[in-house]
Amino acid sequence: MPALWVLAVVALLLVLILSIRLRVVFTAKDDNLTLEVRAAFFRYRVLPPPEEKPSRKKKKPAPEKPKEPAPTRTVTETVQRLLALLDRFWEPVTGVLRNIRGEIRVDPLTVHVTYGGRDEPADAAILCGNTLAAVWAVMPVLETLCRIPRPRITVDTDFDAPNNVRLDAQIGLTLRVWALLVSLRPLLVLLRKQTPKQQ
Repeated sequence: MPALWVLAVVALLLVLILSIRLRVVFTAKDDNLTLEVRAAFFRYRVLPPPEEKPSRKKKKPAPEKPKEPAPTRTVTETVQRLLALLDRFWEPVTGVLRNIRGEIRVDPLTVHVTYGGRDEPADAAILCGNTLAAVWAVMPVLETLCRIPRPRITVDTDFDAPNNVRLDAQIGLTLRVWALLVSLRPLLVLLRKQTPKQQ
């Protein structure tokens, strides 16, 4: 009899844990990115990373190695890369979302993208058109698989601004732990298949 009570308590705790709501909040404004994960009474800030506490033991500074300049990408190359990734992962990700249809709530969903085109107006116009085409293709499907009560997405060009991307966004995702666990395994398998093997 005591064993049954233990099993009942464990089962109840498991149900409660799986029912906990997870919330991920992403904000982008004036080149400042924040990403925060919330679960019940707990909060963890992913971006910007929390400051490390100074250690009591002083470590000798390691000799600085000359850093190689990182390859720079233009705005056009960056956006084209993101759109290519979206096209590559879109079908598998929607398959995962169908398994948990309606369990993800996206609120708020406010995204304003502005492409500067003072130097290359044609490139800015092409990027704006490609981005709008991606939004029109993605949003109807997402609205059938997720709960998105108030989507606000605008894509525009500013031909008086320099060639860059201005992003003003606030996105909040809410889902239960069980939905995350159901979708986590196929997503990890997908990423493992898509990651190129190093020779």
